Amino acid sequence: MTQEDEKQLGLLATLHYVAAALGGLVPILGVAYAWLGAAVLLGKLPGDASKTPNVIGWLPVVLGMLVLVMGVAAVALNLMTARSLRDRKRHTLCVVASAINCMHFPLGTLLGAFTLVVVCRPAVRAAFISSAQVPPVTRFTDQRLEASAAGPAADA
Repeated sequence: MTQEDEKQLGLLATLHYVAAALGGLVPILGVAYAWLGAAVLLGKLPGDASKTPNVIGWLPVVLGMLVLVMGVAAVALNLMTARSLRDRKRHTLCVVASAINCMHFPLGTLLGAFTLVVVCRPAVRAAFISSAQVPPVTRFTDQRLEASAAGPAADA
């Protein structure tokens, strides 16, 4: 993987964090919309609440909660993708999240398309695979390596 690929992956990771921060506004709007529906159901808005059908209140509540759940999921997905790009792990997650980001026009489309272009390069894909195959070094494995380097006399 070239130095340019490294820089682009770092930039894409940062942009995914920014997209998650901007996407955090969507769940707030969902809560506000659900609150509006609850106000209609409880008759807190001006007007005659007895003539208003319940569906007028339940529709914003349900849609607001749906926007909340989907918005939180999109934010979490962007955060996981940013971390995965930075750590060169979970290639499939990066590809799927980038494809989903393409639906968020216009900024998500740009971010998703550029992420797909970079992540699908053979050298970048190989970097994701090689980082997944390297086992993490722990204290236990370090002790085993030191014991094997000292030879059989160290075991006695």
